Amino acid sequence: MMKKQGEKMEETRPRIRVAGILIEDDKILLIQHHKNNKKYWLIPGGGNDWGETAKEALIREYKEETNMNIEVDEFLFFSETIYPNKERHILNLFFRIHRNEKNNSIIKLGDEAVLTDLKFVTKEELKTMIVYPNIKENLLKLMNGEKIENYLGSLWNE
Repeated sequence: MMKKQGEKMEETRPRIRVAGILIEDDKILLIQHHKNNKKYWLIPGGGNDWGETAKEALIREYKEETNMNIEVDEFLFFSETIYPNKERHILNLFFRIHRNEKNNSIIKLGDEAVLTDLKFVTKEELKTMIVYPNIKENLLKLMNGEKIENYLGSLWNE
């Protein structure tokens, strides 16, 4: 829903972002964004289009960002990102995924200008990286086969 505030349109509902956690050979796939003079890593994914299911959005976004055909296995957890000025509110839905045809699937960074790198990283590398939202603890637990939190609350990275 949009509301008019003077001449500016303001978003009045949360944006939904879906993300696919792909773990292979004890490494997790991350994608790097360069936005607003900051570089940071995310789980590949993106926003839902109107009328699109979360699974449909994730399959489409993964193809756009990584060139991979994936299948969505299960919902894992979610977090929220609420900007301090309340300008944006994002619901982040994280799913476990696997790729189809692992040996035939070429991983290639998508064409969006904000995308700058794409790679599988070890647990040790993950610990040192800037990840948005900051879900590293849950990712490390997942990689270690430990119980994870299903709701991480509002996470804001400076």
